[in-house]
Amino acid sequence: MQHSWLLRSLMGIITLTYCLHPYISTANQPSPQNTPKDSIIIGVSMGATTPTGATTVRSMRMAVEEINAAGGIGGKTLVLRVHYGQNKDAANMDKTIYDLIIGGAVCILSGGGSANTFRAAQIAISKGIMVITAASTSPRISEFPDNNLVWRTIPSDIFQANAAADILFKKKHKTVGVIAINNTYGTSLASAFTKAFQKTGGKVVASLSYPDINFYENFNFKTQLDSLYARKPSAIYVISYNDDGGKILTDSKGYFSAAYKPFLFGCDGNYNNDFLVAAEPSVVEGMEGLSFVHPAKYANYNTFSRKFKEYTQRGAEISDLANSTLTNMLEAESTNSYAATSYDAIYTVALAMLKAGSTKPADIVKQMPAISRASKGAVVINVGEFAKAAALLKQGKAINYEGASGPVDFDAKGDVSHGNYMVWRITGGKFIEVGTVAFP
Repeated sequence: MQHSWLLRSLMGIITLTYCLHPYISTANQPSPQNTPKDSIIIGVSMGATTPTGATTVRSMRMAVEEINAAGGIGGKTLVLRVHYGQNKDAANMDKTIYDLIIGGAVCILSGGGSANTFRAAQIAISKGIMVITAASTSPRISEFPDNNLVWRTIPSDIFQANAAADILFKKKHKTVGVIAINNTYGTSLASAFTKAFQKTGGKVVASLSYPDINFYENFNFKTQLDSLYARKPSAIYVISYNDDGGKILTDSKGYFSAAYKPFLFGCDGNYNNDFLVAAEPSVVEGMEGLSFVHPAKYANYNTFSRKFKEYTQRGAEISDLANSTLTNMLEAESTNSYAATSYDAIYTVALAMLKAGSTKPADIVKQMPAISRASKGAVVINVGEFAKAAALLKQGKAINYEGASGPVDFDAKGDVSHGNYMVWRITGGKFIEVGTVAFP
């Protein structure tokens, strides 16, 4: 296969990264014993190390560095403590969450998927600890009984589902088959899409799920695929991640013929080159999908992107470098949109602390809407303007943080209320952008 040499090289890098993992995952982090006395700890709970995860952690560190250079939180140093899990299984993240809470974190920034965030919320809320996520999109997170403690800087998949339904309707697809990973992310997006597509007058003729496991190389999708293709839907909506989605579509090849090949549509979980490596190129050629993206021609994102590039070049951990090499070998740079939402998560929490004059989670969450909405007389705070915000808050003035990822206007559920999705297409073995969808 044409990718065999690449895969052997990648496996070498992956092996190196994971061999070093126990030593590098907490590198350059203060331990509880050497954390400065006047410090405020934000804990970061990540799934297994990935190129995207490494990028988002770097953006969090950049935000913390900027905040501390601007005087910190009322003179106290903001400390980022990052803990990684050994795999993506949410059930294995419990120790990570408990360790961060015991270590004094006043807020948990959850990464690694919606299932991880849902589990983090279950644990943290029972302890009265705030949770914020920059990457978890499941609608279930909005409905969780959270005592106002759970927030996110990335939109709910309600918006992605509506956009997907609208695109498929406009392409005149009347019947769709859905195959989704059976976890908080996959089942919620599948359910939201089904409701949205049926409202257009279309019909979901098959909706299948498959287990969320760590490796799919030997997993047999035949049962799901037999049911999925039996009704001959005109389009297939694949709600998956990398290896699983790639194998689903590679195994789908035998169901296609000159007389029948459905239109393939994917989600944000597919938008990375690991998916392209895992999938049969002839099957996914022409496939389209959606991925969250920063607003086009948005000055704050451009500022963030420039600063982030400079920060990344200035220094990186060995784990970051290994993952960057992995990304570069795949001939694509992961979107920095998730790095921008991660930066915004740190900034909004820090600004809310300043506004509250407190590091108690119950006090912080009360101020999250106040620092992010365009209220009368509020002064706009842009990327990198923490010192300006601190001075205004000290004077008793209102601020409106306009984020790196877009305007951050939290609604009553702790969600951002608008954003953008890129419509991507696979052409010649690469992702290309064919449009954007803005909401509301």
